Amino acid sequence: MEFAMELKKLLDAEESPPLDPLVELARAQAEMLETLHRSGSDISLQVEEIYDIVKQSDDNVKELKNAAKREGLLLGSLVAINDLLDGLVQHAQFTGSDHTNTIYAKRAEALGACGVERVGQPGQLLDPRIHTVASAEISPEPFESVLQVLESGYAYNGSILRKATVIISKGSEE
Repeated sequence: MEFAMELKKLLDAEESPPLDPLVELARAQAEMLETLHRSGSDISLQVEEIYDIVKQSDDNVKELKNAAKREGLLLGSLVAINDLLDGLVQHAQFTGSDHTNTIYAKRAEALGACGVERVGQPGQLLDPRIHTVASAEISPEPFESVLQVLESGYAYNGSILRKATVIISKGSEE
């Protein structure tokens, strides 16, 4: 009887009764499984978010490519319109119209506002980056200077859209 009383005192003195190691292991395993399940759910959500971000970036890349194509078509049309305008201005000069300088100035102003500039002017030295040589003529002008621009070249924000087609000087006969 005394042993039972001593045992009862010891058990009452401890805050919790001693646990069976297998029960403790099972409880710890259940906690780990719950934590793993929550982590798996979080990872699944993160994977879905990453998938959505990648899909959105793919859509953005497609839209940028389409915008670049549209810009290229627009710039190509602008160059063609300028060629037609050059022909019109030359016709106006031939017929004696005095408005050609105004047309040239307004066009240069409008193109400049859009980032487009005309390249290849008479008197420049040949620059293969902006000139395509159609022919060369004997001239008192310096060797490889542009004598005449047959077709204007254009640059857009520093990139050449089309090179100017020019006639250059071979220098004098001597």
